[in-house]
Amino acid sequence: MQTERLVANRYRLEEQIGSGGGGVVWRAVDERLGRPVALKRALSGDGDPQRFRQLEREAKLLAQLNHRHVVTIHDVLDDNGECWLVMEYVPARSMAELDVVAPRQAAKLGAQIADALAAVHAKGILHRDIKPGNVLMISDDEVKLADFGISRDAAGDTTVTCPGLLTGSPGYVAPEVANGAAPTAASDVFSLASTLFAVVEGESPVGSATDGMRLRLRRAANGAIASPRRSGELTPVLERMLRVDAGQRPTAAEAHEILADIAGVRPARHEPHPRFAGRRRLLVTAGVLVTVAAAASGIVFIDESGTPTGPVPTGPVLGADQRTADPCSLIRDAALEPFGDPNLVSDDSGFNQCNVIVKKDRKEANLLALIDRTPGEQSPVRAQDRGRYRLVDEPAGEGSCARRMLLPERYEIRIEVTRAHLIGADACAMTDAAVRSADEVITRGPVPERRPGNPTLRPDSFSRADACRAKDSPSFPDRPGIDRENPEVGFGRWKCTWTDPADGILYRLRFTRAKPLVTSGATRMTIDGRYSVIGYPGDAPGDDTCEVEAHNFTYVDAYGFDKDEVLEATVVGRNLSPEERCLLATRLATAFFPPR
Repeated sequence: MQTERLVANRYRLEEQIGSGGGGVVWRAVDERLGRPVALKRALSGDGDPQRFRQLEREAKLLAQLNHRHVVTIHDVLDDNGECWLVMEYVPARSMAELDVVAPRQAAKLGAQIADALAAVHAKGILHRDIKPGNVLMISDDEVKLADFGISRDAAGDTTVTCPGLLTGSPGYVAPEVANGAAPTAASDVFSLASTLFAVVEGESPVGSATDGMRLRLRRAANGAIASPRRSGELTPVLERMLRVDAGQRPTAAEAHEILADIAGVRPARHEPHPRFAGRRRLLVTAGVLVTVAAAASGIVFIDESGTPTGPVPTGPVLGADQRTADPCSLIRDAALEPFGDPNLVSDDSGFNQCNVIVKKDRKEANLLALIDRTPGEQSPVRAQDRGRYRLVDEPAGEGSCARRMLLPERYEIRIEVTRAHLIGADACAMTDAAVRSADEVITRGPVPERRPGNPTLRPDSFSRADACRAKDSPSFPDRPGIDRENPEVGFGRWKCTWTDPADGILYRLRFTRAKPLVTSGATRMTIDGRYSVIGYPGDAPGDDTCEVEAHNFTYVDAYGFDKDEVLEATVVGRNLSPEERCLLATRLATAFFPPR
């Protein structure tokens, strides 16, 4: 596209001043009014009337704003099938060009952006792409929020933009959006906090651009949000705004109040927000951080070491429905980064576990976070009382270490590290770092639920089923000594085990996720119309075991690889022939599925 082109017989292009996935921005002159303007051309503009109406609606919504810290939208026009947005021209560098700034200065600029967001949200509009590059520095002390090219009307589902524009930036997108959920005002607040984090800490809370887009998006989707290290008095509000649970973040109006207080700037327009008026402020006194959080039981005080010093939240640690608790929300990548490169695997193996592979020098250590029922006695002699749970240290081995966090109602969180010696790490130091991460989550309230995009949230997922229902089927393989009415029930009823101690026979049904089923070393068959294998798919479990796996569905994991959700039926019996074991395993798998 050439300079000097006249757009819509009115706007003469002078210089391209920006470009990206969202479009191309030009400095232009409005020849009718004789003033400079900024013109943004959508890359996908092709004359589609519906697309033009979307941009026109965007301009109408944003033109309602007259805010000191928001770039003004003048018009939207159609020039020979191209969609153009006419905006106020602001001759300024972006916040992305700043060097690292002091926390109080960042709070001052952040208060202005939050004030702008509060006004935008009050109009029912979402920004959806707040990042340093979209904040313009009018001066060292004043900013304007720009690039509403992907804004959305919060009252409806229609994206107020031409298709093809960006829907967020990898370093700044909220976890729920990274997982495929629709953006909300809380998502904008998260992105604002990520922006402030970046200008104080030097990179976004999910890493720098050198980490690559996929890694940063995966960290956001997994809730692997780094904690501020150099943000000083800005730290408490950033931590609140960056919470993985969107419902626990402050509103833009609340963030404006807090940031203005930190910066020492009295809010210019807003009365105290009704949700915020009754809350205590975040205080820093005598070097001791006091975080004041509203909770059902009252107030929680946390000292500088992170130890609760007051009443703790009440209610179930795992939430009202324990089956929805996300074990991966307990482990943050930042907690394990001192030991290597952590790779969180949120959708592999059992529904109640999260796996983290920590890589260093081409070698790997493993960390497991498992939510389970507590077997046997729940009051070991050496259990440490931690308020909402009791901590048990288990004996360490070569490269391995484990801790159990005993919860009320006979549940526990087990955190275990293995093969740490391969990466030259102290296994118990890794375990304790993960325990501290889990402690932060538990101290705030219930363990967050799984986020949109997790395959267990699909309506056809086995996560909604009960493995123990097989006992009620006429196909259940009865044998003398097997008490079908009294199995050992696993967490979430995702695993059910029947045993005959006298004969050493074990039946186990469980739901799991693994690499796609293969026929190598196994026999293909059909159960309930589902592709299934019988034998030893994957690693052979032993000569006294037969496994049957029935396929449920295939999904793509966080790394882009195919995974299968399956029902696994296992029969162990040393005194049984291989044929008997596999016949029993087939009947056990068949018993789970109701007759058609």
